[in-house]
Formats: sequence, structure tokens, C-alpha cells
Amino acid sequence: MSGGKAYRHGYYATLPHTRVEPASAGIDFDGILIVIVASLLIVFVTALATDPSLLATAQQWLKAMLSDLGLLLRR
Repeated sequence: MSGGKAYRHGYYATLPHTRVEPASAGIDFDGILIVIVASLLIVFVTALATDPSLLATAQQWLKAMLSDLGLLLRR
């Protein structure tokens, strides 16, 4: 209860005023996205290299994903 006095005196707790914080210049979201996509690609390639039976399943999944993405972008 910052800034508040006793309830019986008619004073109520108040929130402190908020300050506008400037955006940080050090955050690069594009770089973070590239790292995430590259990491997922490495995991995907490693999984396919260690278990070739996943290749058929991966091809079906990739074709379905690309067709869904194509339908989404056509709208």
C-alpha cells in the first residue's frame, strides 16, 4: 500500500505514477528469429540423418505445411 494512510481517515492506497520507458536499442528481433529458425533446421536435419525412416513422414508433413501456407497466402 504505497502512499496510503489509514482507511478510517478516508485516505486510500494509490498506485505510483508510471513513467514511459524508452525502448531498448540493443534488442534485435530479426537476429533472434534467424537463430530460432536455424536451430530448428539443424534439429530437423539431424533427426533425418539419424533415422532415415522419418524421411517419408517428413515429406508428407512438409508438403501439407507448404500447401496450407500457400492457401493462407492466397487469401
